[in-house]
Amino acid sequence: MTNLLEFKERLNQIYQRGGIYIKPVMRFLLSFIVFSVINGNIGYDTRLSSTPVVLLLSLLGAFTSSSVFVLLAGVVSVLHIYSESVILAVILVGMLFIIYFLLLRFTPQMGYAVLAVPVLYLLNIPFAIPIYLGLTSGPIAIIPLSCGVIIYYLFKVIKTAVMTNGAGAMADVLGLYKYVVDNLLNNKEMVLALVVFAVILLLTYFIRNLSINYAFYIAIIAAAVVNVLALLMGELALGITNQIGTIILGSLGSGIIVFIIQFFRLTLDFSTVEYTQFEDDDYYYYVKAVPKVKIAVSKKDVKRINAQRNVSKVRRHTEEKADEDFR
Repeated sequence: MTNLLEFKERLNQIYQRGGIYIKPVMRFLLSFIVFSVINGNIGYDTRLSSTPVVLLLSLLGAFTSSSVFVLLAGVVSVLHIYSESVILAVILVGMLFIIYFLLLRFTPQMGYAVLAVPVLYLLNIPFAIPIYLGLTSGPIAIIPLSCGVIIYYLFKVIKTAVMTNGAGAMADVLGLYKYVVDNLLNNKEMVLALVVFAVILLLTYFIRNLSINYAFYIAIIAAAVVNVLALLMGELALGITNQIGTIILGSLGSGIIVFIIQFFRLTLDFSTVEYTQFEDDDYYYYVKAVPKVKIAVSKKDVKRINAQRNVSKVRRHTEEKADEDFR
């Protein structure tokens, strides 16, 4: 445990010293992953999928706000769809604008959460997002969380529309719009995900605010267990039986990931909890104070030994002793 705490403290020191450089690098890597995922799933326009373009877009994402980054990812997605169908691109623009302005109005700083949901869906660990947002944010985070889920299923519908409709069959604007909207609104799996993710976020938020020891870790475990049970019951009710293993393993992996993040984000020492009371003109306060775990990083000093100097000292000492014996 001590080694882990020392490692955590070293990382904190590195981040404090070089945070101004580390943040853009991390954003660049995140942007590169997002644009690579977009190109890997709907990369119909090969020009946008080229490495120089992806690197340039990632560089822009590294130095822009999260809301601008979301807009940039949306533009790239629309351009990919536009290369296959103008009508689908127009439909996508309309839906993405609704989601974007909803995000911009209520949670402009949570753009990364919106993009993280579709990306983690492809890795089968999207459940990490509601648990993490429940630990670090509040009920308002349901908005970007839901937007991310809707975007994931929206692109699944758009992708299906592109594959099932030929270029010549795209002339019926109203029919195509009805196809996309109906498939999105009637997607019971999406509705299940929206409800379960919202419940998981609220459950995590409620437990982590309880005045109990290890509330954050209890919240993570409880959220992972409830997520498995709720999704399994929902999937079985919908007649979907091929995702049981994915749900269990994904929930376990998501819980472990958030557990590790929480350890490095905040570690508390519950062995030295203090209780205090005070009052002001309006209230009387009962306060529970839990100190953060801080550990001094051990420094290893390397003592350099000058071999030549030591040899000279030994030789001089030997000569002096020989002179004394001679006398």
